[in-house]
Amino acid sequence: MYTLILMSSRGNSVRQHAISQGRIVLLLILALIILLAAISGIGYGLFQALQSANSEKKLQAKLDEIEQLTQAKLQAESELTDVDEEMKDIRQMAEKIQQALGILGQGGGDSSTSWIPEETEEQTDAQQENAETYASEIQGLLTPRILKQEILPLYTYVSERQKQVDGYPSILPVKLRRENGEKYSFWYSSGFGWRIHPLTKRREFHSGLDIKTRVGVPVIAAADGTVVKAGRRGYLGNTIEIIHEADQFKTVYAHLNGYVDDLKAGQKVVRGEIIGYVGNTGRSTGAHLHYAVYNIKKERWVNPLTYILDQQPTFSP
Repeated sequence: MYTLILMSSRGNSVRQHAISQGRIVLLLILALIILLAAISGIGYGLFQALQSANSEKKLQAKLDEIEQLTQAKLQAESELTDVDEEMKDIRQMAEKIQQALGILGQGGGDSSTSWIPEETEEQTDAQQENAETYASEIQGLLTPRILKQEILPLYTYVSERQKQVDGYPSILPVKLRRENGEKYSFWYSSGFGWRIHPLTKRREFHSGLDIKTRVGVPVIAAADGTVVKAGRRGYLGNTIEIIHEADQFKTVYAHLNGYVDDLKAGQKVVRGEIIGYVGNTGRSTGAHLHYAVYNIKKERWVNPLTYILDQQPTFSP
C-alpha cells in the first residue's frame, strides 16, 4: 500500500490518498499504452507522408515519361508527314516527267512497264547483282530530300519544256469522246489553201481547216493561251480567238453554236479546256468547225494539219 500526499503551496492544506500497488501498476501500464499509441500514431503519420511523397515522385516520373513519349510521338508524326510530303512532291515530279516524255499510259499498254532490248540470262543476272550491290550501298543514304534535290533540275527542265508543249497547238480542237465512252465521228470536209467556195463558187483562199461533225460537239482549246475574242465575226459567225504566248500562235474557232458560260476576252484557258460547241453560224453550208492557225512571227496563216498530232479522221458522221 502507498500513500499519496497532496499539500497546498501555502502549507495550510494537506490531503492523503492511499493507493494500492496494483493501481499504480495499472496507471503505469495505461500511461505506457497511451505513449505507445502516440508514438505509433506519429510513426504512421510519418510513414504515410513518406509514402505519399514517394507516390507523388513516381507519378511525376510517369507523367514526365508520358510527356517525353508524347513529344517523341509528335516528332515522329511530324517527320513522317514531312517525308510523306516530300515523297508526294517527288511522285508528282516523276509523273510530270513521265507525261512529258510520253511514257505514261501510251498505246493502251501497262504504264508501269517500258520497252527494253532483249538480253542474255548472264547479262540479266549481272545487272541484277549490280543493282542489288548499288542498292545496298545507298541504303540509309538516299533520303526523300536528297532524292528530290537530285530530281528537281530534271523536273524543272521538263516543266519548262512542258509549258512550251502545252502552248503549242498540237491537238484536234474538238472533244470527241462522250461521257459514255463512245466517240463522235468526224472528217475534214475542206482543207487549207485555195479552193472553190461552195457558196460563192469562186476561187478563194481557205485560211483554215473545216472539221465536219455534229452540232453541239464540244470545241476545246488547242493549247494554253488567252482568249482575245469571243463573239460574232462576219461570215465566220460565232468565233473565238486565242493567243498562245509560248510559241506566238493564234488559233481561231468559227461557226460555233455557242460558247461556254462566262467565256470572255482576257480569260486564260488551258489545252483541252472546253470553250464552245460546233455549230452552223455565219456563212456555212452545214454544221462544222472552221479551225485556223495564224503564225504571229511570220504574219501568215499556216496549215492546221501540220500541228494536229493526236487524231486521224473517220469517214462518216
